[in-house]
Amino acid sequence: MAEEKKINYGLIITLMITILGWGVTFGVCQNKIENNTRDIERLEQYKVAMDSNTQQIYTQLAGLNAKMDLLLDGRIVAGK
Repeated sequence: MAEEKKINYGLIITLMITILGWGVTFGVCQNKIENNTRDIERLEQYKVAMDSNTQQIYTQLAGLNAKMDLLLDGRIVAGK
């Protein structure tokens, strides 16, 4: 007598659902990683622009501070 091979459909369906779930989870996580990478790059560009603006402000404030010191010391006279 030949042995009959019983196919366990419950196990096959469980494995398929598990693997499908892993695939969906991987896709969602990959998408989040890509979105976060783009957001980080955009924020880094914004930070570079802000650093440049801040440096310009510091330079202008230093010049203004020096002029105010000279004006208060009486070394220069304010124009009328």
